[in-house]
Amino acid sequence: MLKQALARIESLERQHEEMKTSVGREAKAMRGNIRRLKEKNKAIQALAERQTKALRDDIEAVKSENMALKWSLNRLTSKVQEGWEYPVAIQPDEYWQDKGYNDVAIVYLKLCFFKEVKTAVSKLEHGVCDRVALSYARDHDEDLLPHWNALFQSFEHINPYGEGVRLCLQHIKLNEAIMRQICHHIRHRNISQISFSNNEFTNMRGAINELGKALKSPKFKYLDWSHNPIESTEDMNLFTRVLSQNILNLGGNTLQTNGRIDISDLIAANPPLVELHLYRNRLNDDDAVLIAQSLGGNTNLRRLYVEDNNIQERGMRALYEAVNDTSTLNALSDSNHSCMVEGLSNDFNLDEINSNSGANGPYTNRMCKLHELMVERYCSKGGNVPHLNTEMSGEDSVLLAPYLMESVVRRNDAFPKKYKGFECSLGLLYELVKDWKMAELFSFR
Repeated sequence: MLKQALARIESLERQHEEMKTSVGREAKAMRGNIRRLKEKNKAIQALAERQTKALRDDIEAVKSENMALKWSLNRLTSKVQEGWEYPVAIQPDEYWQDKGYNDVAIVYLKLCFFKEVKTAVSKLEHGVCDRVALSYARDHDEDLLPHWNALFQSFEHINPYGEGVRLCLQHIKLNEAIMRQICHHIRHRNISQISFSNNEFTNMRGAINELGKALKSPKFKYLDWSHNPIESTEDMNLFTRVLSQNILNLGGNTLQTNGRIDISDLIAANPPLVELHLYRNRLNDDDAVLIAQSLGGNTNLRRLYVEDNNIQERGMRALYEAVNDTSTLNALSDSNHSCMVEGLSNDFNLDEINSNSGANGPYTNRMCKLHELMVERYCSKGGNVPHLNTEMSGEDSVLLAPYLMESVVRRNDAFPKKYKGFECSLGLLYELVKDWKMAELFSFR
């Protein structure tokens, strides 16, 4: 009877241990399910919040557009009833000849500047203007002052509810007073974009200071500064300090840094700058290396244009590796995943690198690049296992195995079928299960 009792106790103890193990497995599975459900719920909440925000933004955009249309219609109706006329008399050719203008300059004045000012003032007065473009006023600013004043007065009628007016100035001599007025209205009116091209400034430093004040406007989004050479080092330092807008075009300015780090410092500061145009300048390999290093901490820049500079193979490789360093998975993970670099040679294929934009763009770009590297290693470089053993060494590396396998499956589920090479996902998973850390992983059971 005692032996039977002891055997019964042992049987009950085994059953108890089996029940504990089973309960433990079930509890672990339940915790895993709860964790996955929480993650899914969090993802659903985040998606719902993004969709709700997008809908609210759309509603606000429609409201703003409706207000802009109402304002424009009311303004147009009132001016049509008044019978508007251009308030400044345009002098005959003889007047400008007496002022020293030659025939070509007079033609440019009549067909470009005067015609463009009159058109802009008319549209502004009638509330239907979205673009002001003026050109070819090279000399005698004081003779053109009445026309400038008419334009500045009409700036008071810029639609405050619309997307903003674009102001384009090219081949114009701008003195301090005119530049001050232009920048004053940029700051206080709904002017969203301005383009300075091939202009002459009587006081470059004063112009840059005024521009810095104008850029503080919350409605200003885009600055194009092309073919307006800044000769002084001090002026260039000042210019880079005042830049912080969404889009900046410095193309065609023959920029030559001579060792200065203004541009790379601007990028490294991570301002709200989404596009930077540096094409057709005199940047060299040293500049490219500094810019590449500055991209490491930048998360806002989406487009960088560097074509037509003096950048050779060393500089191009530095820029390429800044956004796609495939030496190791860790280096690739730490690359810049938000900025597309335009203008490198065909030896550096950047067509699809960081091409996804939007709120989740950097996350998607990183996921694409990591998966593409693993597919490339699987197909043509002897598999992933030798690389993983080198890049992820140490006792704790085995703990990464489940996460790495999960990431392969997750990426396969996330990518559209159109992505070339992702049909290798099953092969990638099989390779990892078969050859990488399985014995070590099972030792943790």
